[in-house]
Amino acid sequence: MASNTFDCGTNYLQPNGFKVIINRREFGNVQFYAQSVQHPNVDLSATEIGFSRISSVPFVGDAVEFGILQMDVLLDEDMNSYRELYNWMMAATNTRHNLTALGGQGLGTQENQPSSYYDITVAILSSHNNVNRTFRYASAFPTSVGQISLNATAAEQYLSFPVSFRFDYFTFN
Repeated sequence: MASNTFDCGTNYLQPNGFKVIINRREFGNVQFYAQSVQHPNVDLSATEIGFSRISSVPFVGDAVEFGILQMDVLLDEDMNSYRELYNWMMAATNTRHNLTALGGQGLGTQENQPSSYYDITVAILSSHNNVNRTFRYASAFPTSVGQISLNATAAEQYLSFPVSFRFDYFTFN
């Protein structure tokens, strides 16, 4: 019998083996309805130094650059997940508009305005649905709450919308 050197009892990561944790009080719907997460790239730019008769020689750079954290969030019929992210973006802009008139539940006043930055944790689950690893994105804030496509001729499917976040750095545990 041929032995497979790659099969050593490894359980492979399932694409639906994750959960998102932001701030349960402020973003309970976003956590629950997150359908996909695109973990961002990490880039280390090389420093190019020119030498005679050689155009350049690359050396390890001194700064890491993180890409954008992206999620697709399922839209509930009361649009609570969309409202949570919309209110977060509106509150982060420090506008003087009274968001109560826009349905923002009083976010227009300075004293009850939530933080603009929250840590986002994406927990990677094992095959037994236990937290196995975590990505924690520090001081994240939304940069884009994407479009919602309403279509009267669409087949029966649930709507979702994309959300993009920037953050300071992430840890992997």
